[in-house]
Amino acid sequence: MKTWSTVTNKTLHALTLSAAQNEKSATITLLEHLAEIDRRRLYAEMGFPSLWVYVHELLGYSESQTSDRVNAMRLMMKIPEVKNELESGKISLTTTAKLATHVRREKTSTSETLNLLSAISGKSSREVEQYLAQNSVVDFKMDKLKSITPQTTRIIIDVDLEFLELINRVRELKGHPGTSTQELLKVSMQNLVKKHEIKPSKVSSKNHQQKEYNEIELPAPEVKTHIAEDDSRYIPTHIRTKIRLRSGDQCEFVDHSTQRRCNCKTKLEFDHIIPYSLGGQTTFENLRHFCSSHNKLSAIRQFGRSHMSLYLNN
Repeated sequence: MKTWSTVTNKTLHALTLSAAQNEKSATITLLEHLAEIDRRRLYAEMGFPSLWVYVHELLGYSESQTSDRVNAMRLMMKIPEVKNELESGKISLTTTAKLATHVRREKTSTSETLNLLSAISGKSSREVEQYLAQNSVVDFKMDKLKSITPQTTRIIIDVDLEFLELINRVRELKGHPGTSTQELLKVSMQNLVKKHEIKPSKVSSKNHQQKEYNEIELPAPEVKTHIAEDDSRYIPTHIRTKIRLRSGDQCEFVDHSTQRRCNCKTKLEFDHIIPYSLGGQTTFENLRHFCSSHNKLSAIRQFGRSHMSLYLNN
């Protein structure tokens, strides 16, 4: 532990300057590492559905800190000049993230982005926010959430006339003019979940061997030269239901080194363990429930990164 009483003002100032410079350098190094992790899809290899979840859950950053770092990294990879501005201290991680969000939302061109980067250089976070708002052509307002109590959160959203009409119509159908909007939305969402969610109680008590349904090393099958008439990519409803019961509507990928299972439950896809194009059958045993990231990872493992680069964004 440092004994500050022995540190002179001059030395303290020098140490602070060094620490600040190291912090900037560490930030850029982190962004570069995240870019390489993203390129390799290492987050997927480790059982995470996205880079954002990897940074938030494994690296331990808050949600806002995670968004800042991921957004800034993507902009830095797209516009190399961003790195120079970060290194010089003319823009901060926060302002870079604000610019990245603006660029993505407004779909600005490279030249437009460079002009924006030059304009915000040296400005404070608030000044950048005001400048970008003045140069926005997209009417965008983010939902506002405020914690009232540990059990209550206030949500403020902007809605259009159609939304209001739907609320009023649901209130009419319910037959209680005084029903609160919260109750109407809560009941509607509960009914939607009840309609589409697979009930855990329906899941067989027998535990399926996980290794059959997660990424494993498979021998390369011979490519079919002829596909029978009854072969199909179509997955019958009863097979889809069995897979959903098995997965519990959660991605089935497991990182075998850590036994961590992907926790993604959105936009799940049915993936052939042995690819259909390589002779794999559309059967319960040859299908698994994967999130989009792990479906893509499976394709990269089977067909190679260079081949899949024609179809994937990164």
